[in-house]
Amino acid sequence: MSDLDPEQLREALTSAKQIEAALRERLREQDLVLSGIEALQGEDDPAVLQQRAFDLLSRSLLFHLALVLEPDGEDFVCTAATDPAAVGARWRGSGFFNRVAHSGRAAVTPDNRRVPEWQNCQGLSPLPGGGIYAPILAATGPGLLVLCSHTAGAYGAKDGALVSRLSLVVSQTLAAAQRRRLAEAARAADIARQAAVEASEAKSRFLANMSHEIRTPLNGVTAVADLLAMTELAPRQHEMAQLIAQSGRMLERLLNDVLDFAKIEAGYLEIEREPFQLDEAVAAMIDLFAARADAKGLAFTSEISPNAAGLFEGDSLRVRQILANLLSNAVKFTEAGEVRLEVMADDEDEVTQVTLRVSDTGCGFTPERGARLFNRFEQGDDSITRQYGGTGLGLTISRSLAALMGGTITWRSTPGQGSTFEATVRVRRLEGTEALVEKTPAPDQDLGLRVLVVEDNPNNRRIVGMVLELIAAEVTFAENGQEGLDAFAPGRFDIILMDLQMPVLDGLSATREIRARERVSQAPPVPIIALSANAMTHHVAEALAAGATAHVAKPIVPERLIQTMIGLAPGDQEPPALSMAI
Repeated sequence: MSDLDPEQLREALTSAKQIEAALRERLREQDLVLSGIEALQGEDDPAVLQQRAFDLLSRSLLFHLALVLEPDGEDFVCTAATDPAAVGARWRGSGFFNRVAHSGRAAVTPDNRRVPEWQNCQGLSPLPGGGIYAPILAATGPGLLVLCSHTAGAYGAKDGALVSRLSLVVSQTLAAAQRRRLAEAARAADIARQAAVEASEAKSRFLANMSHEIRTPLNGVTAVADLLAMTELAPRQHEMAQLIAQSGRMLERLLNDVLDFAKIEAGYLEIEREPFQLDEAVAAMIDLFAARADAKGLAFTSEISPNAAGLFEGDSLRVRQILANLLSNAVKFTEAGEVRLEVMADDEDEVTQVTLRVSDTGCGFTPERGARLFNRFEQGDDSITRQYGGTGLGLTISRSLAALMGGTITWRSTPGQGSTFEATVRVRRLEGTEALVEKTPAPDQDLGLRVLVVEDNPNNRRIVGMVLELIAAEVTFAENGQEGLDAFAPGRFDIILMDLQMPVLDGLSATREIRARERVSQAPPVPIIALSANAMTHHVAEALAAGATAHVAKPIVPERLIQTMIGLAPGDQEPPALSMAI
């Protein structure tokens, strides 16, 4: 050391102090970065995370306003700031901002007012002093961390480099805040989804119970009215019986509309794919509504294209339902003139588009009212509901059914001149053009059917008993599933009519047990008809899965029940002409 002169010693000391100062600065910066990263741990609130990032910056530099800017299209928007009033400010044009955001290096300006973007800023005026603009990675892309001072030239290159290093923490803060926002949104969405599922299940249970509770007494109204109409009555009495039955059918149709709508909304309604004769399905609707039109003094004309003849694969029930809704509305809202139906079928590659066009000379409606027709529970206006009744669901359901079958419903109308509705559905043409003909057994009035009726409701037992009197059936009654099992023995009955919802043992369980006993004894399975007010699609599927041969919904239509029984009964049977004496 004695070989060094004092000047060299002073230079060495100065150099050592500079190195020490640089190391201290580097350690301070690293400490700031580590402190910032540590501050992010375990915090879930995005606002707290952003405030901690601003606190970190204030430990390293003096500033009067700190901003986090995120890209929004061609603009930049303030999403966080030390002054809450600055949040939401927008900078139009982004030349300078974009260059800095994508450069990877901070830019230092002596006066913020020289930055072009501040000239088009909406919601915030620039501070008359220096600024640092450091790139960050925001949720929407490359953004900026901006520090503003009241003092011109307050920052230098060294300050910019420091903020660049600290901007990493800000980027991590924003990323953490975004992750937590997304996680919270996902949790909220999951909670909402679960609540929606529970609400849908509760609604389904309510609708199923409502259907059962309404159909059970309705069965007593319509079935007894039908049976009464089969007896020897005076003309006036026969008219009254028919009026009761028709009113019950109308109530059943309203109930079916509500249930169909609920199934469509829940996504439970499925379109069947079965062979059917299109022209015959349409002909049944023509006969029905031609009679209704005639009763109102209306002309009813129809034209079925020759191409609509033949066999098709699709859901004939839903096609008829759409057509029935359109024809019902046309007859309902037409007081004079005519209703016309046109049916066309256009073959495409592998499908056929069926068009059902219904025109009338009725009241018509304006485009404004027409726009509301397909809204749920709405008709043209409230006066229509008061005058004509209805749920306002017919067109909504019809359009949904058409959509499920690959089609749609369109309309055109002129007030006072009439309307035209056109429904399209897509089906598949099958080979052959011969009509589907059901096998008709040889006539035999002495049916001699042995029938087990398992039904807990006493009124329903009496009604079914009255229906079975029409075919002179030998009837055994059971009041619940367990009694039905006790009465059952292989070969004892020709047919079983099984209610589904019963005390002690329900119909599904009883049906499964009967099938199990038949398998053990190797006896041929007896036809089991699920005769129930549980008539929703999944109820029918459950009954068939349990082993039921068929499902007949309440309210009972005597002819339909007897037709079903004859079709399933052993041997060749034909339904007799139904009449009843009292």
